[in-house]
Amino acid sequence: MSNVLNGLRILDLTQVAAGPYTTMLIGYFGAEVIKIESSSRMDINRGPVKPSPATHTVYPNNTSGDTPWNIAAHHIQRNVNKQCITLDLANKEGKKQIYELIKISDVFIENFRASVVDRLGLDYESVKKINPSIVYAKISSQGNTGREKNYGSLGSTLEQTGGLASITGYFNENPLLTNETFPDPMVGLFSVGIILSALRRRKMYGKGCFIDLSQRELTVNLIGEHILESQSDIKTQKLLGNSHKISAPQGVYKCRGDDDWITLSISNDNEWSILCNIMDKTNLIDKNEYKTSFDRHKHRIEIDQVINDWTTSKTKYELMSLLQEANIPAGVVSKGREVINDPQLNFMQFWDNVNHPEAGKYKQVTTPWIFSNFTRNDTNPAHNLGEDNQRVFQDILGLDNNKYQHLLDIGCIGGSPLRT
Repeated sequence: MSNVLNGLRILDLTQVAAGPYTTMLIGYFGAEVIKIESSSRMDINRGPVKPSPATHTVYPNNTSGDTPWNIAAHHIQRNVNKQCITLDLANKEGKKQIYELIKISDVFIENFRASVVDRLGLDYESVKKINPSIVYAKISSQGNTGREKNYGSLGSTLEQTGGLASITGYFNENPLLTNETFPDPMVGLFSVGIILSALRRRKMYGKGCFIDLSQRELTVNLIGEHILESQSDIKTQKLLGNSHKISAPQGVYKCRGDDDWITLSISNDNEWSILCNIMDKTNLIDKNEYKTSFDRHKHRIEIDQVINDWTTSKTKYELMSLLQEANIPAGVVSKGREVINDPQLNFMQFWDNVNHPEAGKYKQVTTPWIFSNFTRNDTNPAHNLGEDNQRVFQDILGLDNNKYQHLLDIGCIGGSPLRT
């Protein structure tokens, strides 16, 4: 079987999370992704050149080694399936080389502030003059226009500005972050489909386009019903912890075991009746205080205690199986290693076993989808800084040895960080 994106070339100038997730996922289906960094300004996923004891970057076996920028966890997880080159885009020679790459590429993707690409001469209008058919994807914080177009952000700040933090937290307490910069991977997933849509349009009409993707706007989309509610006269409690604002019971309940928990959600009277039968609490089914969802929601704290008394005597996996067989939405609260060893994820071949030449062996997330008629490539381990310089500049662009050496001599390309 052929691969769905064979022959597609992507110039990837993205850093941190959202953009690298996008190109990582596209790379699983055959696209040639050329990741462009600078020896003086690496992707911050690579971490510091000289880590200190206070550095929060994760390294294999907690050892940063001689080249920590090549084995930092964020780098080796987010930058798989890519060729890594360095190029000083502030240098005249560097600009010349990226212009040559733009001529032979299908997609140009970046997540700089608007002023940065303008200064580098890599805004859409400039790139379009070089390659009119290119699909240019700009992933920005607030969008490419308006007074906030040069604002920067991280996933954690987007949770605030997009309104997500206003609905995550416990009753009568402060709002909470998801702690995993939730908008970033979501933007990465959405961007794959958006870019493929633009490529389909190009195939139909022969025209490239500019994609202006605002991470803030996408985050707002994730909480659409809350946005609608805020425009109405109906005011409900926003911070409910693990509870639902209408249905009950819903929550996370203690199980037998060390810090083990189960989550379940009851959305109608029939599910409530089934749960009561499973718990051997049939006397609760017709209890006046618990008759309807409204009643149960009003008395949710005492119901939660009944459920918690029942779940503490059973393991979380036992409970998930029991409840799911009865068509009750329920799931274990998985710890990190439990996710890696999860039988369903392994059965679906979600994990790839990767052997990175410097970082060693680990399990890598892949795509949350598969195609029936196309293969998903095995994970190509993340490459070292500038590892593919020679292949890209000489084999693809055709530079001779003298020209290639000149780029090295002037520091326009290289394989080691120029800043410590």
